[in-house]
Amino acid sequence: MPARDSDKNRPDLPVRIRRFSRIEKAFYGSIVLTAVIIAVSIIFMQTRMLQVQRDLAELNTKVEGKQTELNDAKQEVNELTRKERLSSLASSQEMTIQNGNVKTAE
Repeated sequence: MPARDSDKNRPDLPVRIRRFSRIEKAFYGSIVLTAVIIAVSIIFMQTRMLQVQRDLAELNTKVEGKQTELNDAKQEVNELTRKERLSSLASSQEMTIQNGNVKTAE
């Protein structure tokens, strides 16, 4: 007899689903579809945001590298145009330095 009691409970679920009208089914279906679309959109936007952040980090790394190169070049120019270095070069080639003719580069 317990088998018959379980059989009685089984048909309740399809009967309940059949109680919804077509408009209600369409309404609930549209709610589920909208939720799925929103979830997919959120995942897509998060993925895109992570990709943009990665690209930005790569660009920042490149900019920092170029900035370091620029600073190194400026330092080298400063070292090469020191007055002591210029005067030692001039004296080694038996020349004199005229301070008015010495210019600095930036």
